[in-house]
Amino acid sequence: MLRLYGEPYDDGQAARTFAALDLDPGALGRSARSYSKGMTQKLGIAACLLSGKALYVLDEPAGGLDPKARAMFKNELRALHRGGRTVFFTSHSLADVAELCDRMVVLHGGRLLYAGTPDELTGAHGGKDLESAFLDCIAAVPA
Repeated sequence: MLRLYGEPYDDGQAARTFAALDLDPGALGRSARSYSKGMTQKLGIAACLLSGKALYVLDEPAGGLDPKARAMFKNELRALHRGGRTVFFTSHSLADVAELCDRMVVLHGGRLLYAGTPDELTGAHGGKDLESAFLDCIAAVPA
């Protein structure tokens, strides 16, 4: 994957990334097809993070991860943010959005219903949490 990104392989960086995701470096010795969904997801995340890019676009990146891997992955997202990187991700987990995102959008029925911060959405829709605010936001739109 690093060849696709035009980046050299660095043993130290690979070891740090694998450790940060609780991923055994020996996993590279087997075909990705032989692994579970969660293990395959961790391998894909590791490949993405090793690219060293300034922008990451991820589609449901925590899907299939066990609770430990999910927590470790969220720590990596926070580290990327602290390092000045931008992470754009889709998620059906509003708890993850509330916890990790500075900005968010709500797409529903092919329409953009909201763009702003999670707190602004919660405040605008009088929700006690992001999930209830989301439900109120999409309910306010005629079918």
